[in-house]
Amino acid sequence: MEADGGDAAIVLALRRGEARAELDAWNRFSAQVDGTLRRLLGPGQPNQPNSDRDDLLQEVFIRFFRRVGTLREPAAVRGFLTGICLRVVQGELAGRRRRRWLRLTPTGDAPDVGARARDDESREAVRRYYGVLEALGGQDRSIFVARTIEGLTLEDVAALHGVSVSTAQRRLARATKRVAALVRRDPLLVALASAEKGTL
Repeated sequence: MEADGGDAAIVLALRRGEARAELDAWNRFSAQVDGTLRRLLGPGQPNQPNSDRDDLLQEVFIRFFRRVGTLREPAAVRGFLTGICLRVVQGELAGRRRRRWLRLTPTGDAPDVGARARDDESREAVRRYYGVLEALGGQDRSIFVARTIEGLTLEDVAALHGVSVSTAQRRLARATKRVAALVRRDPLLVALASAEKGTL
């Protein structure tokens, strides 16, 4: 969703400390933030319920409310929130890796479809695509999602991940090539991609 005057108005209201500003911000931005978290986290695990993502959603907004005063351009709030999401998820993924190492158990990854898909085929396509994203691994997946799904500029992607633009571009190209190769191996995703092209 593109930013508009309402986005900036909410940021200004937060800065003024208006009583309803935090609730208004939650109502306006929480669906976007939750979608970003779901895409960045990739498949969930059977022992990790959606409440884990709810906790991360709360954490994103806590950080947002603390740091909203540092946002230079109020209308750019959605990109600002995406940056916070990236940092929160990077910390969560690092924690997951540590927990997996300590437990020494199989990952058992299974996609958290989340959205109410219209039919079984749609749900299966979403599950498989999340599986493709999971195959990228932590930072490559984060870079790929930030650039191709969240629509951040390459410069913003590089800054958020603490790498140079050339490094971000190289990792994005590698991730994109791997995603394309994995999609080509899956008949359902190939059919879905063909259908999407046909509607353009």
